[in-house]
Amino acid sequence: MQNILKELRLPKTLYRTESKYNGVIEVVDIGSTRRLRVNGQTQSVNWDAPSAKSMYWGRAVEILKQYTPDMKSIVVLGLGGATTQHLLAKAFPGLFIVSVEIDKEMIEVSKQFFDAAKITNHHIYHADACGVVAHPEDYGLKHDSFDVIFVDIFVGGDYPELGKSGTFISGLKNVVKPHGYVLINRLYYEEFQEDVNHFVDALETTFSEVTPIVIAGRTNTDNMLILCKF
Repeated sequence: MQNILKELRLPKTLYRTESKYNGVIEVVDIGSTRRLRVNGQTQSVNWDAPSAKSMYWGRAVEILKQYTPDMKSIVVLGLGGATTQHLLAKAFPGLFIVSVEIDKEMIEVSKQFFDAAKITNHHIYHADACGVVAHPEDYGLKHDSFDVIFVDIFVGGDYPELGKSGTFISGLKNVVKPHGYVLINRLYYEEFQEDVNHFVDALETTFSEVTPIVIAGRTNTDNMLILCKF
């Protein structure tokens, strides 16, 4: 009963700022859950929040445990509150994690309020994801050297158009090992479903295997995680 009452507490805003990339960024505590909100959309929660493992952050880790249990390295495009990075580090001991985030304000928020800098073997690059994908060597990353790349790039609820481009998608090969995996997160609310379904169809022209997995959240279809193999 006490846990239920704790979760029903009124929200407390700890921090609010604006950035040219993401707009309004807020850190809000609600009971035992700390949320990172961008333009009103929850992008991350603290890794040990009650909902973290059951929603897309935890489900992404479960999928990778199933398909690539021996994963040693991963690039995550998009940092947010580092929910997925925390869970990955705990699920894959010794995992080498590179996070790429274009918004310096987001990096600072992630470090200050979500302990992103305390994750073991976690390296944060302040850079444009498209630049890293196109020329990983410019950032000290070797071609074809990572087991997995997780594409989790959003501006609030919007998935950037560039992230749908053939140039970006094919460029992921520059980072991932031959026969490595690409995992892509898309919002799958009703208003996005047609666009996401077309996106999945387009991915099938680049990858040998494409597995879309719908993740329930507040509704039955909040996110789609798309697992791809070259």
